[in-house]
Amino acid sequence: MPEEFNWGLNWQSLFRVGGLAGLAAFLWLLIKDIFNFFRRPRLKIIFRGEMDLRTWTYRDSGKQRKTATLNIKNKRNVTARRCVAVLKILEKPNGAEHLEEEYPLHWAGTDANSASSTGSDPVDIGLEMRRLDVAFTQRGQDLDGSWIAVPLSLSGSLERNQAYLPPGVYKVLIKVACENGKGAKGKFKIISPSDWNSLSFLKTKIFSHD
Repeated sequence: MPEEFNWGLNWQSLFRVGGLAGLAAFLWLLIKDIFNFFRRPRLKIIFRGEMDLRTWTYRDSGKQRKTATLNIKNKRNVTARRCVAVLKILEKPNGAEHLEEEYPLHWAGTDANSASSTGSDPVDIGLEMRRLDVAFTQRGQDLDGSWIAVPLSLSGSLERNQAYLPPGVYKVLIKVACENGKGAKGKFKIISPSDWNSLSFLKTKIFSHD
C-alpha cells in the first residue's frame, strides 16, 4: 500500500511559505510608502528682503506698480500639483474693518482676468521657483494705501474694495499648500503707505513646513 500522504505537514508548510511571502510583500509596500513619503514635494517660502519689493512697469499699459512678492521653491524632484496660497490677516489698524479674514493670492505669470474676482488659479511647481504676488501700490493711484494682490484688484480699478489696505501696519500669515505634498507658511508685516512708492514688506517668521 502506498505511503499515506501527510496532508497536515504540507498544509503547515504551505502556510509558512505563504506567510513569508505575505510578510515580504508587506515589507516591500511599507518601504515603498516610506520612500514615496520622503519624495513628496516640500514647499519653501523664500524671502529676499528688498529684492522682493520692486517697481514693475507693465509694457501693455505703461502702469508702474510697486509690488511685494515672495518666491516659492519646491525642495523635491517630484512636481508639486495645484499649489495655492492664502493670506490671512492677523492684525489690522483702525479703519480697516471692511477686510475679509482670508484672501487667495495671485501667482505671477497667470492671467488675473481668468480667475474669479476672489479666487486664484492653482499652479504646478517643479524645480523652478515660482513668484507669488502679495500686495502692491500704483503710481498715480487716487487713494492712499495699497491693495492685496488678488484678481479683483490686479485687473480692476483701484478703488476702496475688499482688497484695499488703508494706510497702516498689517500683520499677516501667508500659507502655501499643494495637493500632493507639504506646504509652508510664514508671518509678515505689510506697511501700507500714504505715498505709493513707500510700500514696505517685512518678514516676521517663516516656518519650514505647514
